[in-house]
This record gives sequence, C-alpha cells and structure tokens, in this order.
Amino acid sequence: MAVAWGSDTASTQLTSVSTEQFFSQTPQIDPNEYGVCQVVGNSSGTTDSLTVSVYATLDASSENWDTVPIYTFTLDCTDGNDNDVTFVVKDVYKFRVGVQRDGSTDTFTVDMSHRVATMS
Repeated sequence: MAVAWGSDTASTQLTSVSTEQFFSQTPQIDPNEYGVCQVVGNSSGTTDSLTVSVYATLDASSENWDTVPIYTFTLDCTDGNDNDVTFVVKDVYKFRVGVQRDGSTDTFTVDMSHRVATMS
C-alpha cells in the first residue's frame, strides 16, 4: 500500500488563547484518507496547559459541528517553551481543531498545520 502526501497546510495563528478558539482550516477526509495534524503551543507563563479538542461534522454545506469532541487531550505547556503534539484524524467526513487553556492564568499563542495522506 502506497501513501501520497498532500501539501503542508498552515492555519491562521491563534493568539491570546484563553477560552476555546478554533483554527480556520477544516480538512475534509475521503474514505481512503487521513489527516496528520501538528499543534504547537506557547504559553505566556508556567501555570496552565493547553487543551486540544477535535470535532467532526457529517455536513458538507452547513458544517453543523458536533458539540462533543471526538478527541481531547492536554498539551503540557508549563515549562514556558514551545511544545508540540502530532496526531492523526481518520474515519470522519470533516474535522476542526479547537484549543483553550486548562486554567485561568496564562494565555497562549498556538499554531496548527496539517497534511492529508491518501492510501492507494
């Protein structure tokens, strides 16, 4: 089985993240594809971590996003440095990624990029 990689697509950087914010890119995945995402978080302090959530939709036009994420995990950003995580999303029609702090002290600057891989 061969894998063809799509181009690396960067989303608009999110700044001053405290409450949940969503990246502008909403990749569509066909049945023989999967998305590989990387989120990079930088905290203004050393108290809070970053919560990363992935939401799905089955809607092609209205994009009625699920209210409950299909994945949620924490990116430990308490060392004050850039921290990143790479993850795979598959078996959904379309997805989006949201981020928010897990406390009430620090704010974050967050970048995300993704590639869609096609298996043949």
